[in-house]
Amino acid sequence: MDVLLAVFLFSLGFAALYGLYERALVEAHQSLSLMEAANLAQKKMEELAAQSWRDNIDAQRCLPGGVVEGNEGKFQWRIDSNWDDIPQLLRVKVNVYWIERGTSDYYQIESLFEVE
Repeated sequence: MDVLLAVFLFSLGFAALYGLYERALVEAHQSLSLMEAANLAQKKMEELAAQSWRDNIDAQRCLPGGVVEGNEGKFQWRIDSNWDDIPQLLRVKVNVYWIERGTSDYYQIESLFEVE
């Protein structure tokens, strides 16, 4: 009887640990996707900041009052920009979207830039 009880308790503990391990793998995969999305959003923002804003607007990499969209791997990105209350300030938002396990997620960064 003692052996059966010990085996039963061991199997309960093992099942609980397996459930925790499986959930940890899912969380690690989700955090990896979030990190990739954050890196992509930062890369897009840095690409815009590296050029003059007049060049970005002329090349349609950033359209004040408009949207520029694209794909990279499993991610879709979108750049929204609008003139801020002060006319020479451009508010730029970079949104990155992706679908994982049937759930839609996104990451967004926003910044203000002075346009001369």
